Formats: sequence, structure tokens, C-alpha cells
Amino acid sequence: MFVVVLSDKPELRESFCKLIGKEVSKDELGIYSADSGANGNKIWLIDPIHYPEKIQPLLYSLSMADLVVLIVDGLTPKVGELLVAINSMKIEKGIIVSNIPLPVTGMVLEKYEKVSEQNAAKDKVLAAHAASAGENVFSLVHKTANVKSVGNVAYGALRAGKIKKNDKLFIVPHGLDLEVRSIHINGAEVEEAAAPSLVEIAYKGDLVEKGIIAPLRHEFQVANIVNGRFNKSPFFKDELKGKIYAYTNMQFVEGHMTDNDLNLSAPLAFEKGESILVIDASNQKLRVAGVFQSKW
Repeated sequence: MFVVVLSDKPELRESFCKLIGKEVSKDELGIYSADSGANGNKIWLIDPIHYPEKIQPLLYSLSMADLVVLIVDGLTPKVGELLVAINSMKIEKGIIVSNIPLPVTGMVLEKYEKVSEQNAAKDKVLAAHAASAGENVFSLVHKTANVKSVGNVAYGALRAGKIKKNDKLFIVPHGLDLEVRSIHINGAEVEEAAAPSLVEIAYKGDLVEKGIIAPLRHEFQVANIVNGRFNKSPFFKDELKGKIYAYTNMQFVEGHMTDNDLNLSAPLAFEKGESILVIDASNQKLRVAGVFQSKW
């Protein structure tokens, strides 16, 4: 299970992650592992390290989330941004750690469990379990590297399906084939990985930065122009002028928006009816402007 730990204060995120797990890696995202949860399931805690300075780590982490832990010790503009981001990405399972009431009426966060301190949240995280995943492979790649004596390695979150050694898969939006050479989970080589798992996949194929590993036959459309409709967040009070960014599934792409289209500088992989976040990265108050609902 992937647990995303959020707060406008990095020290609160880090203290909660260390309360439950041991650090696995630390770059754009801090990742911690816990040995057991409900039914002995593995837990990975995700900390968007460079938030609130950068919004991308927040978005990357939310794409991986089975459950959100939101820690709030005071209402600030960045707490408001966290509420809007969680609601926009429709993360319906979570825990709020706070002693103050939050303005979550009408949001998915209304469903979240509420506790007053971190130890109570820890108990709830350890008792939680992830929803059942689909059968088709869907793995988010948050970083890659060329590792000496191993080759190209994709690091990411297997969100659905199973990946086996020698599988032939596809990575979007890049449109590249890959063949699985080996799979590691927590440093141990395995023949097969099943969702949800944090995986390291050594593969034959070109090195990419971020993306989605999918079956060779998949439902993703890849395009620079996305037709649909923009739904502006009621909390975003400014006008969108000029450059925006579109975000979905580890893809953060510059572009601009017309009445019915996202026009992007690079191809974006998306599914029919998918909700794509529209980001105003330079906005000082709220960077999540709303959601663009794709038609294809």
C-alpha cells in the first residue's frame, strides 16, 4: 500500500514517515518502507520532499496514493493548496491529523478519518489496506537510471496488474518497447511483482525520465492536443493567461489552453474521460487552477 504523507511543514511529514518506516530513498520523493500492515501487507510512505517550494513532487506523490495522511497544525495558504490538490485528484481514502477544523465541506476529504495526534494516525495506517487493483499492468515510473553492470532501471509504483521477468511491455508517452530483464522489491530479486508494489525494473530499451509502463495493447491516447472541457476550481480566483502546465500520471507538460483544447509542447498520455490537472506554476496563492476533462 502506498501512503502519501502531506503537510505544509516538511518536518511534520518527515517525523511521521520515520514514526512508521525506514528510509529507502530520497530525491524528488522521500520513500520509507514499513515491514507490515493489515494482513502483513507492505507499506511504502511517500514524502514530497521539495513541497511547497515545488508543486511537482506533490503531484507525483498523489498519483501513487492509496491513502493520504494530511497533517495540519494551522491554516495557511499552502494547506489550502493541499486540500484543493487532494480533492482535484479525487483521493478518497485518508486520515487527517489535526486539532483544528478544516474547510472540507463538499470535498472528498469529508470522508477522511480524523485523529488529533500522529500515534493514532500510525495505528490507522497499519490497520489499513489498499483497494483491489485491476489486472492490466499500470506502473508509474518516477525516475530511471543507467546502473553499472545492470543497465537501464525504472523505479516506480506498480499500481495494477503483475509484471514478470521477460515480459514485453510499453512505456508512454514515449512510445517505446521494453523487455523486463529483472525485478527487485526492497533490494531482493523476484520473478514476479504484483500491485501494489514499489518496484525496480531492469529492462532492455531506451532510457526515459518519467512515464507509465503499460501493456503493448493499452487504452492510452498520446497527443499534443487534448480536446475536452476545463472546470476551474472555485478556490482559484485569478484568470489563466498564457503558459500553463498539464499534469497527469508523472507527466508535467507545458502548454496553453483554449476554450476546448489543451495545446501542449510535448505529447501527453491520457485515457478517455481522464481528469487532467491544470497548473499555474507561478501563482503565489494557489497553483492548482482546476481540472481539464478529456473527451477522447
